[in-house]
Amino acid sequence: MRGGVVLLAALLVGAGACGARAQEGDLSGKWSLSGQIIAGRLFSSFAQICDLKQTGDQLAGPCRGPNGGCSAVGVVVGANVDLTCQTTYTNAPNLAGVATFHGALGADAIVRGTCTQSRLPGARGVFFMMRV
Repeated sequence: MRGGVVLLAALLVGAGACGARAQEGDLSGKWSLSGQIIAGRLFSSFAQICDLKQTGDQLAGPCRGPNGGCSAVGVVVGANVDLTCQTTYTNAPNLAGVATFHGALGADAIVRGTCTQSRLPGARGVFFMMRV
């Protein structure tokens, strides 16, 4: 029994250290940003590649997808990532607006969280970001 407790404690300490390393890293690089927002009968999905650069706690860079893109700017505080994007759409310019993303970097190096879009007031969605 005592060996099992020691092994469990060692695994928990190791998992905590691994998670801390993932959260302290520089988020500079290429990221796949995708997600969806559902507002009643309206559905908005997105998938873009962002080329982000982190300087201190500031994060910024362009994001491009098949139907448009945005210029992302935001802040990283510990594991928390907050981004704002002024969106453009090549196939529907009237849908341009501001997208916001509030997420957290997990031990698996994936940022997950919630998002909103100014053209869909009151609606919330989900997103995730992974390195590519």
